[in-house]
Amino acid sequence: MSDDYEHLSLDDLETNPEKPGRRWELSPAFGIDDYNVNVAVLEPGERLSQNAYHYHPNQAEFYYVADGRCRVEVEDGSFDAETDDALRFAAGVPHMLHNPYDDRCKIVAIGSPPEGRRPVHQVQSYEELLAERYGEDADDAPS
Repeated sequence: MSDDYEHLSLDDLETNPEKPGRRWELSPAFGIDDYNVNVAVLEPGERLSQNAYHYHPNQAEFYYVADGRCRVEVEDGSFDAETDDALRFAAGVPHMLHNPYDDRCKIVAIGSPPEGRRPVHQVQSYEELLAERYGEDADDAPS
Protein backbone atom coordinates (compact mmCIF):
# COMPACT_ATOMS: atom_id res chain seq x y z
CA MET A 1 0.00 0.00 0.00
CA SER A 2 1.18 3.51 -0.78
CA ASP A 3 2.37 5.86 1.95
CA ASP A 4 0.12 8.49 0.34
CA TYR A 5 -3.17 6.86 1.34
CA GLU A 6 -4.69 4.28 3.65
CA HIS A 7 -7.81 2.18 3.30
CA LEU A 8 -9.60 0.62 6.24
CA SER A 9 -13.03 -0.87 6.77
CA LEU A 10 -14.90 -0.33 10.02
CA ASP A 11 -14.87 -4.13 10.20
CA ASP A 12 -11.08 -3.89 10.59
CA LEU A 13 -11.32 -1.68 13.68
CA GLU A 14 -12.43 -2.13 17.26
CA THR A 15 -15.15 0.07 18.75
CA ASN A 16 -14.63 2.05 21.93
CA PRO A 17 -16.64 0.20 24.63
CA GLU A 18 -16.39 3.19 26.98
CA LYS A 19 -18.53 5.38 24.69
CA PRO A 20 -22.30 5.22 24.13
CA GLY A 21 -23.47 3.44 20.99
CA ARG A 22 -20.91 1.68 18.82
CA ARG A 23 -18.13 4.15 18.03
CA TRP A 24 -15.15 3.78 15.77
CA GLU A 25 -12.43 6.36 16.47
CA LEU A 26 -10.81 6.84 13.07
CA SER A 27 -8.29 9.60 13.83
CA PRO A 28 -5.96 7.35 15.86
CA ALA A 29 -6.36 4.52 13.35
CA PHE A 30 -5.16 6.82 10.55
CA GLY A 31 -2.67 8.78 12.65
CA ILE A 32 -4.65 12.01 12.18
CA ASP A 33 -3.71 14.72 14.67
CA ASP A 34 -5.49 17.73 13.14
CA TYR A 35 -9.06 16.76 14.05
CA ASN A 36 -11.09 13.96 15.64
CA VAL A 37 -13.11 11.74 13.31
CA ASN A 38 -15.57 9.18 14.63
CA VAL A 39 -18.27 7.02 13.11
CA ALA A 40 -21.04 6.02 15.50
CA VAL A 41 -24.06 3.77 15.25
CA LEU A 42 -26.86 4.60 17.67
CA GLU A 43 -29.43 1.94 18.30
CA PRO A 44 -32.91 3.01 19.46
CA GLY A 45 -32.67 4.74 22.85
CA GLU A 46 -28.93 5.51 22.62
CA ARG A 47 -27.22 8.90 22.64
CA LEU A 48 -23.98 9.96 21.00
CA SER A 49 -22.15 11.53 23.94
CA GLN A 50 -21.55 10.11 27.38
CA ASN A 51 -21.80 13.73 28.56
CA ALA A 52 -25.40 13.98 27.26
CA TYR A 53 -26.44 17.63 26.76
CA HIS A 54 -23.01 19.26 26.66
CA TYR A 55 -20.61 21.69 25.03
CA HIS A 56 -16.91 22.04 24.39
CA PRO A 57 -15.66 25.60 25.02
CA ASN A 58 -12.70 25.10 22.68
CA GLN A 59 -13.91 22.71 19.97
CA ALA A 60 -16.30 23.07 17.03
CA GLU A 61 -18.16 19.94 15.99
CA PHE A 62 -19.55 18.76 12.67
CA TYR A 63 -21.98 15.85 12.22
CA TYR A 64 -23.17 14.05 9.11
CA VAL A 65 -26.09 11.62 9.33
CA ALA A 66 -25.02 8.79 7.03
CA ASP A 67 -28.07 6.62 7.64
CA GLY A 68 -31.31 6.85 9.61
CA ARG A 69 -32.38 9.77 11.73
CA CYS A 70 -31.65 11.17 15.15
CA ARG A 71 -33.04 13.86 17.39
CA VAL A 72 -30.87 16.93 17.97
CA GLU A 73 -31.38 18.84 21.22
CA VAL A 74 -30.30 22.49 21.23
CA GLU A 75 -30.89 25.44 23.54
CA ASP A 76 -34.08 26.61 21.83
CA GLY A 77 -35.65 23.17 21.34
CA SER A 78 -35.00 20.18 19.14
CA PHE A 79 -35.24 18.94 15.58
CA ASP A 80 -34.71 15.79 13.55
CA ALA A 81 -31.58 15.21 11.50
CA GLU A 82 -32.11 12.65 8.76
CA THR A 83 -29.99 10.78 6.22
CA ASP A 84 -27.68 13.20 4.38
CA ASP A 85 -28.27 16.05 6.83
CA ALA A 86 -25.19 17.88 8.10
CA LEU A 87 -24.84 19.90 11.31
CA ARG A 88 -22.24 22.26 12.73
CA PHE A 89 -21.91 23.47 16.30
CA ALA A 90 -19.55 26.30 17.14
CA ALA A 91 -17.39 25.94 20.22
CA GLY A 92 -19.41 26.61 23.36
CA VAL A 93 -22.83 25.68 21.92
CA PRO A 94 -24.75 23.09 24.00
CA HIS A 95 -26.15 20.14 22.06
CA MET A 96 -27.04 16.46 22.22
CA LEU A 97 -27.71 13.89 19.51
CA HIS A 98 -29.76 10.84 20.43
CA ASN A 99 -31.92 8.20 18.80
CA PRO A 100 -35.48 7.94 20.17
CA TYR A 101 -36.66 6.13 17.03
CA ASP A 102 -37.20 2.48 16.13
CA ASP A 103 -34.31 2.18 13.65
CA ARG A 104 -30.57 2.63 14.09
CA CYS A 105 -28.78 5.80 13.06
CA LYS A 106 -25.24 6.09 11.68
CA ILE A 107 -23.38 9.36 12.25
CA VAL A 108 -20.00 10.74 11.22
CA ALA A 109 -18.66 13.17 13.84
CA ILE A 110 -15.70 15.52 13.41
CA GLY A 111 -14.27 17.78 16.12
CA SER A 112 -11.63 20.44 15.70
CA PRO A 113 -9.20 21.19 17.14
CA PRO A 114 -8.75 17.72 18.65
CA GLU A 115 -7.34 18.97 21.95
CA GLY A 116 -10.51 21.08 22.32
CA ARG A 117 -12.60 18.05 23.22
CA ARG A 118 -11.48 18.66 26.80
CA PRO A 119 -12.74 20.20 28.88
CA VAL A 120 -16.29 19.15 28.15
CA HIS A 121 -19.11 20.67 30.18
CA GLN A 122 -22.29 18.72 30.83
CA VAL A 123 -25.31 21.04 30.97
CA GLN A 124 -27.81 18.29 31.84
CA SER A 125 -27.88 14.52 32.00
CA TYR A 126 -29.70 12.56 29.32
CA GLU A 127 -32.49 11.65 31.71
CA GLU A 128 -32.88 15.20 33.08
CA LEU A 129 -33.09 16.78 29.65
CA LEU A 130 -35.60 14.27 28.29
CA ALA A 131 -37.78 14.48 31.40
CA GLU A 132 -37.75 18.30 31.24
CA ARG A 133 -38.56 18.43 27.54
CA TYR A 134 -40.77 15.40 27.03
CA GLY A 135 -42.18 14.55 30.47
CA GLU A 136 -42.52 11.26 32.26
CA ASP A 137 -42.56 9.15 29.08
CA ALA A 138 -39.19 10.44 27.93
CA ASP A 139 -38.19 7.01 26.58
CA ASP A 140 -41.00 7.23 24.06
CA ALA A 141 -40.45 10.82 22.93
CA PRO A 142 -40.43 12.03 20.26
CA SER A 143 -41.81 9.55 17.77
